[in-house]
Amino acid sequence: MSDNKENLLVKDENKEDKERFELSRILRFALVSSFILLNITFSADVGVIASSKFKLQSDLNFNDKEFATFNSITSTGRILGTFIYMGLLTRDNRKLLTSICLLASCALFFSFLFTSHKFILFGVRFLLGLSRNFFQIYVPVYVDQFGVKPLKTIMISISNITSPLGRALGFAIGTALGDARWRYSFSVVGLILLSLAILIILSPSRYFSAGATFVGYYTKDENNNNGRLVVNKEEKKRYGDSVFEVGEIKMKKKGGIDIDDLLAILKNPTFMFSTFTRASVSFIFDITHLFIKDYVQNGLGETNQILLLSYYSFASGIGPSVGGAIGGLIITKVGGYEHKNSCKMISIFSVCTLITTYFLCFTDTLFTFCSSLFAFYATAYTFYPIITGYAVNSLSAKQKGTGYSFTILICTVCGNFPGPLYYGIINDHFKKTNPRLAWRCSIFYYILGFTLLQFACYYRYRDLAKKEEEDKKKDEQEMKEIESPK
Repeated sequence: MSDNKENLLVKDENKEDKERFELSRILRFALVSSFILLNITFSADVGVIASSKFKLQSDLNFNDKEFATFNSITSTGRILGTFIYMGLLTRDNRKLLTSICLLASCALFFSFLFTSHKFILFGVRFLLGLSRNFFQIYVPVYVDQFGVKPLKTIMISISNITSPLGRALGFAIGTALGDARWRYSFSVVGLILLSLAILIILSPSRYFSAGATFVGYYTKDENNNNGRLVVNKEEKKRYGDSVFEVGEIKMKKKGGIDIDDLLAILKNPTFMFSTFTRASVSFIFDITHLFIKDYVQNGLGETNQILLLSYYSFASGIGPSVGGAIGGLIITKVGGYEHKNSCKMISIFSVCTLITTYFLCFTDTLFTFCSSLFAFYATAYTFYPIITGYAVNSLSAKQKGTGYSFTILICTVCGNFPGPLYYGIINDHFKKTNPRLAWRCSIFYYILGFTLLQFACYYRYRDLAKKEEEDKKKDEQEMKEIESPK
């Protein structure tokens, strides 16, 4: 009788653990979604500035040079933030950093209501870049660590198309409120951030720990009467290794990054090739955003600015979203970016992008050019977010924050910064004799990115195949131990 009673109690405890397990999944999904929305909202200020350019420039008495500085000074803050957050993210203080950066950003967006002093506003933009950089680094790391298994690949794809989505959001806010209310547009962005901040700050600290991993759920039986966590393989296969564990959580404290960890990151071929692939693609993205008007006017001879705005808005806003969604769904279908089959699909996506670069360079009408640009963005974003998952997932939990900080630094220094300079130097020398040369040289720079990506896929496939073989041997060994007589 006592044995039956104990078995009933065990079933009740297991049922309670599973309920807590499901609740944990729901909260993690909400937090991951909130972090992605944060990155979208942080990019909205660029759309607000674009939609209110002339009124903002007039109210602040900016000349063109000052306006350009006002728009780009956030990059300086991002570079500085990379060095600051590189070591901090290896410690278990992530919730504190998240809260500080969120609340500071909200205050900075509201500050546009109260000052018109240009140097103060330059400082505000610099600090916004500094705080935004934390989320650019941390969000992919968070999605990789806490994302719910069936949706993780789609989530990490969405987390990497937040910039175009954010620009569209900001443009919509600025257009809805009107040029004259550009200060209030920044405040609306601040209010959105504040609402997301409340959810994140009130969440339990254990959902931010650098050492949180899923190992199963509690169960008690005759062979395991001490109540320790036991892996159930069906549950593990369904939810994945990064699902948050239930029961008593014992977090392992993480120290700062050391030289051995840094050397391990630099010697990781999957991480390095994925990172420099991102940098080469970012190189091209910045050129297409900044110099498309120049190329269309001088290279194609098209002067219809309204038509250009309509086509380009569609290509740059919808293209990355469509590509990210399609890429995420297909990679999820083949097993996610943690499965070796994803490497084959990424190589196919990259070939499609290579084909679009030809049409992007040799079309003669605005419609065919913007159609090619849409295809370029769509095909590039089928793999661009996934290689972020490759880079982050190839590192240990302790290395992830530092590794992704390094990725942001490389993308800024080797992609975002030199891209426009490269185009400008070539265009200054050949604009009159060959106005298309700078554009073509810039777009065909993708050949370098394509080559690097093939190496990244090769090393990723090799690592995943090795891990799969090790897991298979481990499962066989466990089955032998279970079947062998005691």
